[in-house]
Order: sequence, then C-alpha cells, then structure tokens
Amino acid sequence: MFGDATDPLKRDLHHSKYDFYLVFTATNVAGSGYSSNPDEITNTGCTCGVPLCPPECPCISQFGPNYDERGSLLKVEHGIKNSSKPIVECNGMCHCGETCSNRVVQNGIHFNLEIFMTEDRGRGLKTTSAIPKHRFVCEYAGELLGRAEAERRLKSLKEDEANYILIVKEHTSDGDVVETIIDPTYRGNIGRCINHSCEPNLFLVPVRVHNDIPRIALFAKRDIAAGEELTYSYGEEMEGVLPLGKVKRKPCFCGTSSCQKYLPLELSLFT
Repeated sequence: MFGDATDPLKRDLHHSKYDFYLVFTATNVAGSGYSSNPDEITNTGCTCGVPLCPPECPCISQFGPNYDERGSLLKVEHGIKNSSKPIVECNGMCHCGETCSNRVVQNGIHFNLEIFMTEDRGRGLKTTSAIPKHRFVCEYAGELLGRAEAERRLKSLKEDEANYILIVKEHTSDGDVVETIIDPTYRGNIGRCINHSCEPNLFLVPVRVHNDIPRIALFAKRDIAAGEELTYSYGEEMEGVLPLGKVKRKPCFCGTSSCQKYLPLELSLFT
C-alpha cells in the first residue's frame, strides 16, 4: 500500500515545532508569473476498469512501464537529462483503482521521514525506516514560478538567507529544453528540508500525472538505511564565469570524499 505515511510538515506545522513559517502544500501550486493550473486534468484517462492496469493500458504502453509491482522505478536512466521516454502515471480520469501499479508519486509518502537539526547545515531530513533502492521517497513541491519572478526572488535574497528555488531542465529527444521552476520558500512540502550532497542518496525524476506539468519526484539512488539523512544533488558543477558582484557562492558541508567545496549554482538566473 502506498501513501500510508504523512509529510512531517503537514503533521507538525500547526504545533509551531519548526523555526520557519510555511503554508503546506503536498503538490505544486501556481505562483507568480505561472499561468497554467497544475491540478487541471488534460491527459486522457484509460478505461481499464480493473484495480491494476495491464501492460497494454494506453497510459503504460505509450512509453513503457514506469514501475514494478513494488513501486520501484524502472526507468532509472530516464531522469532529468533524458526525457525521451517520460514517466506518465494514470490520472484522475482513469478507471483503474488507487492501488494500480502506475500510481506511485500521486499516492504520496510511504516511508516515515523526520526533520532534524544538523551540526552545520541547518535543518535536514532523515528516514526512520529502511528505503529500498529506486523507491519513491517524496516530492519537491512548492510554487511554480515564471522566470522573471524567480530572478526577482533570487536577487532579493540576503546573504544569510537560504535559496530553495529549484530549476529543472528536461532535455527532450527533439533537442528542446523544458524548464520548470519550483520555489517552496513560502508554500511547499518536506522537500525543502532536504540538504545537498556531492554523493547523494536520492535523485530527481520528473513525473507527469494529470497533465504535462511535471511533478519533481525524489527516488532512492541506493538502499538507504533507517536513520540516514536524505540528500540529493542541487545541480551539476558550474559552467561558465561567475558574474562578479552579483552572487557569492555558498560553501558545501556535505563531508563526502568527492565534495566540490561549494554548493551548485544556477547561473542563468543572474544574467
């Protein structure tokens, strides 16, 4: 069964347990400069009418199966950098049941997660239960922003303020780049508490459910033991020249043997 655990932010935020204010949202919401409705159902639904969709289901056969019977991701090679075979789950118009094997990300968090304070990186997120390799952990949800608003927010950040803006660029088989910008600073979920690591145990995967707007899902890169901190890479190492006077790079404290010393940075928002 999927989705039998809850987001710690949703569970505890009303108790003022954390030292920040956040409007909780389990999935993305439209923010400033973003005109599309992420909840609108535009994808065609299947008519399988059974609890579990068969391989010939149009939602599955178009690009191939996404998950095995346990909910483990099959298209590991088709992440952000290669979306020639996108992951499309069954949607709200489909006739299959909630336990369909092609409904994973939309069914929410399955493993027990816990926010904690790290020694040198502020808040972090850890799992209190073992997570098998390639299983879904949580979404990175927040406000979907237009580029102009993302630039405004990033440039208005003070030096000691955290930047939660995530820019996902999907490279299609046609050579196009699909860009999605998510900011959970004011509205978001547990994904905002996950720290960067140069040797992460999670990786990002765009997943479509009701429409073509991707939901950014975090899957386990390897088997993760109970008690481990959850991490993902904030991006590739910088390319190009840093715009002098516009931004100061923040040091990385991941502590891994391959640490790059500084956090990754999306330069395009500073041009």
